[in-house]
Amino acid sequence: MKINLLFVFLIALVFSSGLKAQNNFIPQPESVVIKQGNFILSNTTKIFLPKKFQKDLKPYLLAKLKEDTGLTLKTESKRPRINSNYIQFQTTKEAKVESEGYTLEVSDLKIIIKAKDYAGFFNGFQTLRQAIPLGLAESIVIPNLIIKDNPRFNWRGVMLDVSRHFQPKAFILKQIDVLSSYKINKFHWHLVDDQGWRIEIKKYPNLTKKGAWRGDRTGITWWSRKPATAEEPKSVGGFYTQDEIKEVIEYARVRNVEVIPEIDVPGHSKALVASYPELFCYDDAKANFEVAVGGKAPDNALCAGKETTYEFLENVIKEVAELFPSQYLHIGGDECNKTNWKKCPYCQKVKTENNLKDEEELQSHFIQKVNKIVTAQKKIMIGWDEILSGKGAKGATIMAWRRGKHSPQIDAPKEGYPTIMTSYIYSYISQVQGPSFMEPEGPNVVLPLSKVYNHEPIPLELTAEEASNVLGNETCLWGEFTPTEAHCEYMLYPRALASAEVSWSQPKVKDWSRFQSALEKWHFKRLETAKVNVAKSMYSVYLSFAIDELHNEAIVYLQTETVGYDIYYTTDGTDPTINATKYDENFKTSPKTLLKAGLFDKSGELLGEITELRLK
Repeated sequence: MKINLLFVFLIALVFSSGLKAQNNFIPQPESVVIKQGNFILSNTTKIFLPKKFQKDLKPYLLAKLKEDTGLTLKTESKRPRINSNYIQFQTTKEAKVESEGYTLEVSDLKIIIKAKDYAGFFNGFQTLRQAIPLGLAESIVIPNLIIKDNPRFNWRGVMLDVSRHFQPKAFILKQIDVLSSYKINKFHWHLVDDQGWRIEIKKYPNLTKKGAWRGDRTGITWWSRKPATAEEPKSVGGFYTQDEIKEVIEYARVRNVEVIPEIDVPGHSKALVASYPELFCYDDAKANFEVAVGGKAPDNALCAGKETTYEFLENVIKEVAELFPSQYLHIGGDECNKTNWKKCPYCQKVKTENNLKDEEELQSHFIQKVNKIVTAQKKIMIGWDEILSGKGAKGATIMAWRRGKHSPQIDAPKEGYPTIMTSYIYSYISQVQGPSFMEPEGPNVVLPLSKVYNHEPIPLELTAEEASNVLGNETCLWGEFTPTEAHCEYMLYPRALASAEVSWSQPKVKDWSRFQSALEKWHFKRLETAKVNVAKSMYSVYLSFAIDELHNEAIVYLQTETVGYDIYYTTDGTDPTINATKYDENFKTSPKTLLKAGLFDKSGELLGEITELRLK
């Protein structure tokens, strides 16, 4: 009897821990119902896949289950036997299951994933992976549950800039693998910019022979770097061969990720004009035609007046279009410095001949010509929202990044443009994610995890019809301050996961405290097991103060973005513990005091780094 009671207790304990794990989904599904009972996953579990998806899905499923659990499973295509232990992927025509959506049902003897398409099966499997307790075992308990889930947006993107700092192919593959497991389905590859041309173009070999390499300025602050000279060695850089790009595209396809290339023109083109100076405005130019090493890059715009510019771009775009199967091709179009256009005889001639009133309309003329080149390749042109200037570019898709005096997030969908929300306020994760003096070098703007998570992509100003033009959401990691793979991952994670939930989950199921808990209980460990360098900046304590000169006092305020923990601080120079003073409200102390503060859990463990600042 004692043995039976002990057995029941242990089963109840395992089951209760499994129940808690069900709050850990990222992105959060639209409906989760946890039921009594559980499924036992073991080496005897069979997987049944439709023949249509065996080629791509089978090796992926088996590899991931081996990686996650240590189990070696087998797949079959015939019908499973009743009362056997199995996982089955079933094609469905149910209206409630949308494209990329799925249902997942776990019961005592079987797990059923239903979907209409490959993407739905892939996404359903990612949710199943998150229902499996972390760790390797011969027998794994998965609580019974029913999940119904569909994506909010079709476009769930991450942009990675590899021009400012080149990242190798293996790193790109790793990020696609991780991001796809969180239902990110668009990988926007920013391949060219002032600091490097990263894609092999066979017709123009100088783009990678010269354009992919720059002078070494390692250790010098990005915005303080002096331009390269023609004589110095060009040792920093790299590029992807077309075979390597094909490998990335195929790897991404199996993971339900569409790879969208960006060839940024007419601005941000210093690497291009350094490779082929004849594309610049002046034939006898004395400009520095070296690839930019950082900071601002003067003379970085293509000539908008030379017909040879468009012939060159047509050849480049043809190669890029043939290489990438995506229906989209991004041409940039942002931040074009038009100073040289105002003095260029070719640009002014085109401006006069086409009755263009200013250089904004000249850029619109340029963009429209490029749009014709892109559409001739049966692709849809994407551009940053500057392409709305002048006469716009009908038929294009807009990435709305600017805010403030510009409102493309409203203007573009109102004007009927398909629009992707890429707000620099909420989505530019190149900005630091904790107190700026505690974070690695970056812009002096803080974009904490909670701000990314709480972003709402659809503006209230849009009608339902206008809002239907919003394709989705994308977070962007610009590369000025990410010279290493580890730093790049530090900026990506966990903020890319927050963006994934913004892109996938309906607002009604989002909750910051649940998301925070899910990271802590499951996803931090999962990412660390995959050797991903994850930032823990959400545990930072933000310190602000004001000096009251009248009373010679400092008034101190302490904050954190997390919930459920306590801040403790000291004013005597020692490191805080839970035996220090607990912060409940702002307090007064002497100016020039060295204040230290940290975030602690109930057991007294310090969760993040200690914030240290002298009040002066």
